[in-house]
Amino acid sequence: MDKQMQSMHEMRNKLLAARTPEERSRLMTEQMKLMQGGMDMMGGMGMGGMRGMGPMGAASAPMDMNTRQQMMEKRMEMMQTMMQMMMDRTAPEPAPAAK
Repeated sequence: MDKQMQSMHEMRNKLLAARTPEERSRLMTEQMKLMQGGMDMMGGMGMGGMRGMGPMGAASAPMDMNTRQQMMEKRMEMMQTMMQMMMDRTAPEPAPAAK
């Protein structure tokens, strides 16, 4: 999950630094794929998935409250990052720099 978050932050920075509409369009396509991967990841992290499912879906002891809290915080951070990325997508393209 940390790797996914890092990838999303890096993609957002690249998108914000894009200089041409073509570059922005290409990065937006990559960003959409990255966000879809994040959504897939979060699908397995819902409340049902946190009730004692270990790696690879193997049943394990229920999570302790501290671990559960950390997982929920990471999930919330990922959701906020995705929401910001979606807002960035709807923002008007920056005007070309004046010469």
